[in-house]
Amino acid sequence: MTDKEILLSRIHDKKAEADKNVMITHSAFLSVDEINDSGFINIKNYNGVKAFHFGGFSEAERQVIFFVPECFGISDISEYFSECKDDNPIAAVKVIKDRFSSLSHRDYLGAIMGLGIKRELVGDIITCDFGAYIICFKSIASFIVENLTRGGRGTLNCSVVDIENVELPTEKTEIRFHSVASLRLDNIMSSGFNIPRSVCGEYVNKGVVFINSVRVLKVDAPVREHDKLVVRGKGKIVLEKVIGENKKGRVHINIKHYL
Repeated sequence: MTDKEILLSRIHDKKAEADKNVMITHSAFLSVDEINDSGFINIKNYNGVKAFHFGGFSEAERQVIFFVPECFGISDISEYFSECKDDNPIAAVKVIKDRFSSLSHRDYLGAIMGLGIKRELVGDIITCDFGAYIICFKSIASFIVENLTRGGRGTLNCSVVDIENVELPTEKTEIRFHSVASLRLDNIMSSGFNIPRSVCGEYVNKGVVFINSVRVLKVDAPVREHDKLVVRGKGKIVLEKVIGENKKGRVHINIKHYL
């Protein structure tokens, strides 16, 4: 079986388990590509089971797919976990490095893999001035705390913290005014990333363009207000506001650029 076929089989088993046992089930941590390969778009409602994806915080790149029987009446998985914390399988490990070391995301990931922990058990690794936050399943959080003592050339001190207490670093952004012919994907890409519109199709065909974490396969896909657009290798933007059309039919918009 291919990796995609194995992933689809596991996803199907988790959906079936949620339906049969009337319980919340979940996948491993998945990358954006894996979430798309899982067919998540087509399984949001599956024979009385709803599917959600959540990675511990709203901007997480690696996320877990949760399968919830409709009888639970859950419409937002993050809100549910904020009220029912014991049901949330995701935790965070706060890592404080020594003040002499300069460690990267790769250093932390390498140290975790060196403990024999599978990548699918770990979500985002958020680097900070003091060290990092490691998003992971609660089932391995204590193991990480007890064993993650070195990273690169640095000495590490770890503790488990509530996922809601993770302090995300402030991202630098800038709101810029743009004028586009329409709210088609290629128009927004061209204006927002400053690339020729004729080249946008090449990025789409490569499978590196995502709207709200979903891979987009058509250059004429619509982009709506508050949509997050990611082009691998170019960064991300958000269509912050649609202001309106001018007399010539051009659409005036504000785009949030991540610097």
